Amino acid sequence: MRLVHVNVTQLRVAATCPRLHWFDTRATAERQDGRKVVSRIWRKGGEAPGCGALFHTAVERFNAAARSSDEVLGALEGARDAEGLQRALMRWFNGACLDLDALAARPVPLRLGFISAVQVYMEELARLAVHARAAGLPAAELRSQLFADSRKRVDVTFHVGDDVHVHVTGAIDYVYFDPRLGKHRIVDYKLTPATSPNSDLFQVFTYALMHHHQHGTRPDVAVFYLHPTRSVREARWEEVEAKRGKVHELIASMVAWSDHALGAGGLPPPGDRTYCDGCKHERSGACVAELGPKDRGSWDRRWTALEATRGDAAEARARAADDAPAASETAADEPMVEDDPELEAALAVVKPAERPAPAPGRGKKAPPEARTAGVTGMLLGFDDGGAPICLDPAALRTHVSVVGAAGSGKTWMAKIIAEEALRAGVPVLAIDPQGDLVQMMEARPRADVPPALHRAWEELQERMEPRILTPGSSHGLRLCLDPLRLPSASELSHIANPALRAEEEEGLLVAVAANLVSLCACGGEEESQRTFLYQVLRHLPRAAPVRLRDIVAAVSAPEDLGIDEVDSLIRKSERERLARRLNTFVQGPSARLFTGGTRLDFTELLRPSRPGRVPLNIVYLNALSNDDEKHFFLAALATELYRWMITTVDASSGGVNLLFYIDEARDWIPAGGGKPPAKQPLIRLFTQGRKYGVGCLLCTQSPRSVDYNVFGNTSTKLIGRLEAAQDVDRVVDWFTIEGGAPSWVAARKGADKGSFVARWPDMPAALAGRAFKGRTLFTRHAGAWSPDRVERAVTEAGLRGAGAGGEGG
Repeated sequence: MRLVHVNVTQLRVAATCPRLHWFDTRATAERQDGRKVVSRIWRKGGEAPGCGALFHTAVERFNAAARSSDEVLGALEGARDAEGLQRALMRWFNGACLDLDALAARPVPLRLGFISAVQVYMEELARLAVHARAAGLPAAELRSQLFADSRKRVDVTFHVGDDVHVHVTGAIDYVYFDPRLGKHRIVDYKLTPATSPNSDLFQVFTYALMHHHQHGTRPDVAVFYLHPTRSVREARWEEVEAKRGKVHELIASMVAWSDHALGAGGLPPPGDRTYCDGCKHERSGACVAELGPKDRGSWDRRWTALEATRGDAAEARARAADDAPAASETAADEPMVEDDPELEAALAVVKPAERPAPAPGRGKKAPPEARTAGVTGMLLGFDDGGAPICLDPAALRTHVSVVGAAGSGKTWMAKIIAEEALRAGVPVLAIDPQGDLVQMMEARPRADVPPALHRAWEELQERMEPRILTPGSSHGLRLCLDPLRLPSASELSHIANPALRAEEEEGLLVAVAANLVSLCACGGEEESQRTFLYQVLRHLPRAAPVRLRDIVAAVSAPEDLGIDEVDSLIRKSERERLARRLNTFVQGPSARLFTGGTRLDFTELLRPSRPGRVPLNIVYLNALSNDDEKHFFLAALATELYRWMITTVDASSGGVNLLFYIDEARDWIPAGGGKPPAKQPLIRLFTQGRKYGVGCLLCTQSPRSVDYNVFGNTSTKLIGRLEAAQDVDRVVDWFTIEGGAPSWVAARKGADKGSFVARWPDMPAALAGRAFKGRTLFTRHAGAWSPDRVERAVTEAGLRGAGAGGEGG
């Protein structure tokens, strides 16, 4: 099955002119950074060039700001007639959303066209609002319907033939529930003459069909032409539904046009002359030079043929994301590069979003209420009223993500979760790349903890057994990767299905081979090196642990293992280079990861020194000499953790056996096409860990920076302060996939430091959308520790000789 991802903006561009989509696809591929190039092009109408970009930018800003504006709420509450409400909305819009001095500097025709269009827009909005208020709709609910309806988001997967699915996500800007009609409407606003009404209306048909598949709204549609002459074209849902085949043809054709742009077959796109005057590809001559005359090109018409033979049954082949391949199987909307000749000028007029002022009293530190004695679950923090916010420890099994901008308190919150896991009896394995987590070995002074939390603080100190693990160095408890633990037949014998047993064995051997090749960094044909090493590992005896020197010997003389026709797998020169490079990790300065210290053994690491203690294993990576070693070690650790998990853990136990905590996840599991060595082993833990009770906790600054598959597998999400609008959009995408984005997400942009809103399965309704501050940490939280600082702390705490099965302090 092939799964293709597009966003609503790309779909709008393709409906405008297929050749724009073709050029954007090629430009995106040339960037090689995962950011999608999307052209915005405005058909010139009348005497107001650039007015469309300014109008849509300004109205988007108005809608975003109005959802939380007390002044807008007051205007809706006091609305008596449409004319008065229109004036009030225009007054607020001018003050809150526009730089009037910048607007005054724009050409007079543009200003007049823009002002006229906004007045018409506000007039229609005021009429709708006054009718709703007269019908008894409360002002707060009306404001939410008009400006904060989460159903503006769409996340829909279309099956477009030949086992191809197209996953469409994004926002439809103008979606309303019209109380005058008693149904939803999707409206598009044009500031151009109505020269192509059928084409304009078809774009809105596309939005309506997606919205219905996502939310079951059966919306009517309309195109409002605001300037230079006011007119409207409307269609009922029944007309939209009748055109569904054309919509599917557009989406299927987008796949074919993209393939053609990338030289992968597909179909050449036709052009639309309507927009040529404003198109840079027309001005440069590239459009005709590369794709021929405008009327040359093709659409994928297979959907029409399918409907003709199958009738209404074809409708079942378009499904919402819940019934089609999970959106977590693909990347969500990546950041876009908007190629819009008018956008920069529009942004100079529209004011940027302002950080909301703190509510009265928010600046005062409110101590948590003394209600913790009867609290059950993991105590995360307290809301503004002092009520505790608690998470069931069972939620750890389905993974947790903590997201927040730099300085938002995300590491603080993640540490709280780790502390609460230890209090609940769940061992923690924390990956510390910079030295921010290793401080958890030391307790915060009891005097610095609020009295209401003293008992919880004492419980943690009684239970926690810290160990500082330092691969390749003796600053803490030194870890060694030699010997390697390859899966044996006896370890996998509990897997009853022989095919699945073979797949697990192969997957582990492939992962170990890939890790070693990435460490060697020999260059050349890496795929051949991985294939050859996989064969070596498969032929090595595995009754006992395999040492690295055994692998070196086997690579040097593979015929001794019975591997025939070695030269068909790898060139002799490349094999010899691989053997020499591997040997440097057996003897020589690079051998530190494979010599000395304690073997990486999760059974021992998770065993407490005495009953009642719970291990906190912190793997400190900052003593390693370079990023390549860090990436290799984490890849090897994740691979070994997976092997331990599937060969040792009882999947039927139902409990949480381990919390695996990884800080700054973007460095290890980045979004996009980058594939550092640890990425696939870590993704495998997120996709398979819950089955074995291995919960994962990740922490990152931006939801856009980490692979989407990882976030798709975290059921519990804690959202702190977000900085960028794109981050807000990505969080909205997550929740839309899970059944609808809550209205509080937008307020996370610019939220207070330390403030979080959480969402997890079966969350009590009373907690939904409730902001809270994290409780006081029970362990030290300061600046990052250097290797020398770690060594001193470990020595002073008497942890130097402490290890699994030893005295843990």
